[in-house]
Amino acid sequence: MPHFFLEGEKLEAGRKVRLKEEDTFHAYRVLRLRPGDEVTLADGQGKACRGVIAASGAAGVEVQVTGPFPAAESPLEVTLAHSLSKGEKMDLVVRQAVELGVRRIIPLVTERSVPRLTPDREEKRLRRWRSIARSAAAQCRRAFLPQVERLHSLADSLEWIEGCLALVPWEEEREAGFMDLREQPFPGPGAVLVFIGPEGGFSREEVELLTGAGAHRIHLGPRILRTETAAVVALALIQARWGDLGGGRA
Repeated sequence: MPHFFLEGEKLEAGRKVRLKEEDTFHAYRVLRLRPGDEVTLADGQGKACRGVIAASGAAGVEVQVTGPFPAAESPLEVTLAHSLSKGEKMDLVVRQAVELGVRRIIPLVTERSVPRLTPDREEKRLRRWRSIARSAAAQCRRAFLPQVERLHSLADSLEWIEGCLALVPWEEEREAGFMDLREQPFPGPGAVLVFIGPEGGFSREEVELLTGAGAHRIHLGPRILRTETAAVVALALIQARWGDLGGGRA
């Protein structure tokens, strides 16, 4: 079933709601949804519902909410703080992170970040990343609409570490692997923060800055991973250990 976000809408059985303008063309012209077709809806804050198309036209698409729909959400509230990557790599990071259940994505400006964005380019990139996040969340039938925040410096991130399990995969770490965290209790209230470095990795000074604030540095195996691959591996391991991959948390 097609899935649509209606942020700010009260989704209750019996109510009729209208799809957002940006979704109307896709629903009517591309998907050719017509009265009687089933869809799913989400408010972007964790609630998902089933619905049936009540009216469909170029001017708008109306949906009758019919009842609840199981939310495809992890018990974890995962934040991915990812250093800026060049080209379209960041697009891929955003899409895959949303597919793996993150709630928040924070682009980081770090010592080896590429590129350096002007304010205008930052705005364009943010619009693109937020659009990708929305599309990926709809494809996954997520109930939460993951947030893509503005660029932050690494120093900004230190205040986020307190009160959560913060992990820093680092290619120069030789001893502490992810499996060493197996006995770590479920992060309550489910807050996990993952830092991923740029091409070239975090500098030693940056890693020391993060670990000094309470983050755990780990390795993801003996091979050097691309920055976009490292994000996927780390998120998948986290969801498999404490989240909803592989049968849920222990």
